[in-house]
Amino acid sequence: MDIKGSIKKVCGMTTQYPTVVGTSVLLLGLGHFGKDSGLMNMSLGPVSVGMIAGGVGVAVGSCMILNRFM
Repeated sequence: MDIKGSIKKVCGMTTQYPTVVGTSVLLLGLGHFGKDSGLMNMSLGPVSVGMIAGGVGVAVGSCMILNRFM
């Protein structure tokens, strides 16, 4: 699979799950301003909620920038 196809596949997932994206962005904002009450540190198996939210934020932000230039 080519790189452009892989990027489009990952970016397509960000539009298929708007609730996950919205919740992640909200949690990142709350965490930044110290209003998350420890939610970002909660563990979901081997990863924390903060790691998941951060990963989604990086994917969405990257896709927005890549879509602008592709």
